[in-house]
Amino acid sequence: MKHTIAAVLVLCLALPARSQEVMVREPPPPPPDDAQVSPPLRTSEVGYLEGCFGAGRTGVAPLGIYGEVPIPIGGQSSDAGPAISGLKDDKAWLFVAVLAAAALPIVIYAVDRPAPRLVLQHFRCPTMALDLLGGADNGHAALGRGSYGLVSTRLTLGAEHIGADFQYDAAAGSVSAFSTHLLLRVTPRDHVEGGLALGYRRSVLGNRRQEGLEVGLPHRYALWRDGLQTVALEVRPLLLLGTRIEPSLETVFVFPLADVLHARIGGRVYTFAGDLLWGLLAGFSLTL
Repeated sequence: MKHTIAAVLVLCLALPARSQEVMVREPPPPPPDDAQVSPPLRTSEVGYLEGCFGAGRTGVAPLGIYGEVPIPIGGQSSDAGPAISGLKDDKAWLFVAVLAAAALPIVIYAVDRPAPRLVLQHFRCPTMALDLLGGADNGHAALGRGSYGLVSTRLTLGAEHIGADFQYDAAAGSVSAFSTHLLLRVTPRDHVEGGLALGYRRSVLGNRRQEGLEVGLPHRYALWRDGLQTVALEVRPLLLLGTRIEPSLETVFVFPLADVLHARIGGRVYTFAGDLLWGLLAGFSLTL
């Protein structure tokens, strides 16, 4: 009887242990490296501020509206000038510089690394940028030996690969101008951002008017980044296609004051009705 009870106890203790051994299985092998990459965060998952401006430094970036297009100011010219002002002997260097400035970012874009995640996330978000600029233009042939001040207001809207800008320039003694462009933007790279600008520009000097289709490749080179705060060089080569071909080239250094606020300082050179003008610009940009 004692032997029977002992055998039953041993059997009862052995069965749970045996069941645990059966239930223990080796863990499955880890997935391959390419299967461990998590998808980028969507703005609907993390919220607008976190996804688009990196609040708390979470998420990656998509969108940002891009575009600040210079409008030529000032100028009186001789009616005897050739139809293409950019091909005059004393203006040819500007025409060539505009073409070179438009070609260089294409070459750099092809070999550059992908942009940081926050920049890509900001690129996909809908944003609005307001630029307030002031400066002065010079041009002996067009304006005499004096300088004339100008104030420029520019509004740019965009999301991902599509954007638009609207600009109005007011200038006493030189040119008042209006322009609007459709912006076809490419996905930003680590050091290059930009796209194609197609639109209309109209500028007036006294009783003279200049207008037509404007084509360009506004872009910027990121020299240093900390999140969305960027030190950059913005370059805007443009061609106005009207009764003449009028080249315009603007370069502006951009310095961060905050994630959504940047200071700008630079200059531009362009032609109006065949006359060469140049000037300085300074101001601020607010991105929301």
